[in-house]
Amino acid sequence: MLEKTFFMVKPDGLARNLENEIFSRIENAGLKIVRREVVFMTLDLAADLYSPHLGKPFYEGLIKFITSGPVMCSVLEGEDAIKKVRGLMGATDPRQAVPGTIRGDLKEQNIFTSENSMKNLVHGSDSPEAAEREIKIFFGEGIKYEN
Repeated sequence: MLEKTFFMVKPDGLARNLENEIFSRIENAGLKIVRREVVFMTLDLAADLYSPHLGKPFYEGLIKFITSGPVMCSVLEGEDAIKKVRGLMGATDPRQAVPGTIRGDLKEQNIFTSENSMKNLVHGSDSPEAAEREIKIFFGEGIKYEN
């Protein structure tokens, strides 16, 4: 099924200039980059993006980390894009991500920030509903989500 998904390279990925390597992997997997831009994440954008995690123990550290530097937001399109991107990213905890995944291959030795938040390079939508919501946060109604 052709679908769109939201994908973001986090501040640690941009700080290490990994965006070209990461997007090369995305394209090599057969996904099309519909739109991509650098965003300086505000507290409001971060709170909106991570609202499903509000109240969880890691929330405050996550917000502080994601607003610590620019991110690269994108909309990707392809067959089973959400599942494909989730597989390319690897496990949320880079220490558990297998070789061949973005997090498995590109993780830092020390994956924790000074606030004890995890640096895991990328974010990708985990469902069609999340993809639609996250695309709208960063790109408004300009890019329609399709099933």
